[in-house]
Amino acid sequence: MEDCFEDSDCKKAMLCFTGCGTNQTCEFNCLYSYENDIFDNFMKCIVTDFKCMAIPPPKPPVTCHRPTKIATSFDIESIKGTWYVVRGKNPIYDCFNCQITTVVRAQQGLFSAVEHFNVNAIDGTIKHKTVVDTVTQWNATIPGILKYSSIQMGQKTTSEWRILDFAQDYIFAYYCGSISADYFYEGSVVYSNQQHYLV
Repeated sequence: MEDCFEDSDCKKAMLCFTGCGTNQTCEFNCLYSYENDIFDNFMKCIVTDFKCMAIPPPKPPVTCHRPTKIATSFDIESIKGTWYVVRGKNPIYDCFNCQITTVVRAQQGLFSAVEHFNVNAIDGTIKHKTVVDTVTQWNATIPGILKYSSIQMGQKTTSEWRILDFAQDYIFAYYCGSISADYFYEGSVVYSNQQHYLV
């Protein structure tokens, strides 16, 4: 805890975050604006390891609306390569500038997705963020449903991605994720491997 309060960004993140209540937009503005390794370690310590505090779930609570019609012919190998987010539904999670995801095979059936994006921080600067996800097929018998796992801000996040449509140059997907048993988030994105689709 001492490390956090001796670090200006970590201290700003906590002061900003605790004033958000259950407002998801406020929370993520604070966290993405000031997050660093010291803050991530602090959050892991007080939330995950010792459970000194809990991240309040959003109000109204988020209910995931999982589409039932998915692209069952989708081959997980199709996600390899570099993809650009050209459309997003959720302004909190999907609509950052310069969103680029590169997916490589880590081992048989296991992929690594490295996401780069820019955030307009509260102080007016631009923060360059990176998230690394592990990607697997959620159920071996159901193509088109993927599992993404990562550590973000010291917390383990897991999300279910449903491929709704795809072709050689795009992937249209819905996702539902969770940070804790009662903290959910959802969104939808269109990826393209053709940069000229960016607007």
